[in-house]
Amino acid sequence: MVSDENKKYSKKQLLLISFALPFTIMLIIYIAMGVYPFGKETLLTIDLAQQYVDFFSYYRHTLLHEPQALFYSFAKGIGGEMVGLWSYYLNSPFNLLMLLMPQRFLPVGIMLLMLIKIASSGLSFAYLLIKKFEGSNLLVPLFSLSYALMGYTIVNQLHVMWLDSLVFLPLIVLGLENIISGKKGYFYSIMLALALFSQYYLTYMICLFLVLYFFFALAKQNLTKDYSKKQKWAFFGNRFLKFAGYSLLGGGMAAFSLIPNFVSLLGGKAAHTSQILDWKFKYSFPDILSKTYLGAFDFDQLPSGLPNIFIGTIALVSFLYYFFNRQFHWKERATAFIITGIFIISMNVDILNKVWHAFQNPAWYPYRFSFVVCFFFILNGFRSLNKSKAIPLWFAVTLLVLQTASALYVLEQDFSFLEPIQVLVTTLLLVLVLVLLLLKDMKYRWLPYTLVTIAVVEMSANATIDLARLGYVDMAPFNNYQTVLDDFIEPIRPQENEFYRIEKTFQRSKNDSFQANYPSASHFSSTFETEVPTLFGRLGFPESSFVISYSTGTLFTDAFFGIKYYGDNNVMSEEFTKNSENYHIRPNAFRPDLVHYQKINETFRTSVYENTNAFSLGFTAPNKMKSVVLVDDEPIANQEKILRALSRNTFAEPFYLVENIQTVVTQNISPNENAALNKTYTKADKDKPAYIDFQFLTKSDAPYYMVVDSRIDEDNTHFRLNGESFPYYKSYRTDQVFNLASGTANQSVEFSFELLEEMLTIRDLNLYRFNLTQFNSLMNEMANRQMVIDSFSQTKIDGRITVTDNTDIFMLSIPYSEGWTIEIDGKAVDTFPVLDGLLATDITSGEHRITLSYRTPYLTIGIFTSLFSACILYLIDKKKRQDH
Repeated sequence: MVSDENKKYSKKQLLLISFALPFTIMLIIYIAMGVYPFGKETLLTIDLAQQYVDFFSYYRHTLLHEPQALFYSFAKGIGGEMVGLWSYYLNSPFNLLMLLMPQRFLPVGIMLLMLIKIASSGLSFAYLLIKKFEGSNLLVPLFSLSYALMGYTIVNQLHVMWLDSLVFLPLIVLGLENIISGKKGYFYSIMLALALFSQYYLTYMICLFLVLYFFFALAKQNLTKDYSKKQKWAFFGNRFLKFAGYSLLGGGMAAFSLIPNFVSLLGGKAAHTSQILDWKFKYSFPDILSKTYLGAFDFDQLPSGLPNIFIGTIALVSFLYYFFNRQFHWKERATAFIITGIFIISMNVDILNKVWHAFQNPAWYPYRFSFVVCFFFILNGFRSLNKSKAIPLWFAVTLLVLQTASALYVLEQDFSFLEPIQVLVTTLLLVLVLVLLLLKDMKYRWLPYTLVTIAVVEMSANATIDLARLGYVDMAPFNNYQTVLDDFIEPIRPQENEFYRIEKTFQRSKNDSFQANYPSASHFSSTFETEVPTLFGRLGFPESSFVISYSTGTLFTDAFFGIKYYGDNNVMSEEFTKNSENYHIRPNAFRPDLVHYQKINETFRTSVYENTNAFSLGFTAPNKMKSVVLVDDEPIANQEKILRALSRNTFAEPFYLVENIQTVVTQNISPNENAALNKTYTKADKDKPAYIDFQFLTKSDAPYYMVVDSRIDEDNTHFRLNGESFPYYKSYRTDQVFNLASGTANQSVEFSFELLEEMLTIRDLNLYRFNLTQFNSLMNEMANRQMVIDSFSQTKIDGRITVTDNTDIFMLSIPYSEGWTIEIDGKAVDTFPVLDGLLATDITSGEHRITLSYRTPYLTIGIFTSLFSACILYLIDKKKRQDH
């Protein structure tokens, strides 16, 4: 029988198969998983559920209704620039698909987006193989499938914006190959520019890879085989200059996005750059073998796992044989071996891993650059198999021996993501593949189809196992929460030329404000400016490098940040909450002090309270506000400083009055421990529950706030208030302010710590009573110092204000940024930051017109750079065409 291995397929056939195979496989897997509309689930999980789906909602709203929000948005925390967020999450041309999806079907749009991007990565890889590496048979869709469904793709498909880089990588490499071959470089520059625009973060990793690939491409080219040494050096120098020049032009064409984004990063992601040079190994080198097995993934791999390098048995065997394949010059194979060594070391040595991640420690999802490693393996695996008749017997036997050793090792290590059946199946697949590759020169007609079938089955099985080990949000409760949120927001949504913020005691994500389009004070994104989390942390709010959650507010912070409306979730019946189609609202805050606001609206699921003390976006403050310095882990002291700095009066009493905790009751605590507040408590019997109860009696209806040490968290303590589980946002790194009581005098309050570990150290536990009388006096004083907003948009605000003191400053609850300009009575004034980064300026007494305008810093420079680079590329291409 004659083999079909050398049968020529048309380019269109191969490209169509390479796109259709991964698309169909992933669609079948989604159907089997019951993904809506084929079942009740969505693909929303982890960051996709907590960030990206909300950003897609914002994406639709911005492009369809509010284009100025492209540059700045008050739905991002207390306000923030948006170019950085667009550059990291939303610039992909594929995202235009989301404009066609109704709001309630966003999860369906995300599924389609994943399918198209994954299939397009297979298509682009096939295009590279056909155009540059003599791809003309079924090996093209086989290896394109290995690339499209490699372990990296499956595990990271939830980062839907990263998938763009997988699509562009083969095209960029094709452009680089064209440069080495002496062809035009415009395709390379354009593809690089598109990749940098679509997703700069992973494209940075591609750029590092291109440096290595450039030397590999030089080593494998045969244009200089008859050149003299001098001619070879001239050739290398010429190609290097072209590579560098066209790379700069590619970066230059994307400068309209890159330059303003880089400036944004200096205050966001780049501000978290690690300065530690650590050369230690992160794991034992043989451990990486575990990731070559079928389904080598579970949830625990996401925060701190091993590199995802699964590419399928055929691709892996072919790549390993590449190093022994004499069809390729030894210099090329030696270069590839060195590059492979660099990859393996980079995926283990801490400092090298940070280099690939722009000198940062990745927060979850480690070894994000492993897709370029897999690309290199798969590409050379294809080249090796495409030029081989059959693998030698000695190579097959050696691999079986090594596989036996590998299997014994991973079984002994007992990796959580590997069951013995996975090891056995992978081993059997290897045996089958080796047998088929030994028969490759027998020219059996069925052989190429069998190899493709094996690849389809293996890559499908791996994807199915990996995806099954994550949990997903169901469609019905997701849409139910959207309805709850819309019902809550719609009656209180700011109307045209109005501005105030809205917050609530519950959330599905920190980006609910993007989902429903309203100004808030919470946010979560990897491009968040550092000033806002720093300020919020010092005021006692849960925060991290990229997160703020307005869940521990006080009457003062509500007023200061202009929180005019506050939502609270109503208690539902147990029968209602058990209904799987209803979203179970889990409160992340406890605010009994809302009793001091007026309840103005109630829906079936929520209640709305109005805060009449909410400040305007801008207001005046005495000049002493400039000298207020906030410090870490003193949230009440910091709030006290701001309160006193806001007033022109001198108050005899603090705004936060220190109260005594009258009683400390312990259960199952060692008897030698006394009843001091700040101390270490130890369980008497470590196998029994242990409690520390702090009890006090309220003196008035004023709010009572307790400061809890940041080192006490959900891992070592379970909080209870009056015997009930205490709702709070459980991820924080600074001291927290908990509202324990309000609205009732002579109320007995018990706040309990249940020890979850054998010991618990309690430090800095302080109780405060809010001075309502003094606070109301300050609010009366502030009422006449607020800006009246006449017109409002995300990037331009007009208003007026009356100033009675010539030494006042005009400040806003807007993060300080060079992008904001303030005009007072038509004249631009200098701005400066106060309170760790809020916008302010000096102002004189009298009646003033205020105009605030936002312009993305360095955007103009970026646009001119892009236009200049595009013109240079056009002129170079035009000259080359004239020369030919």
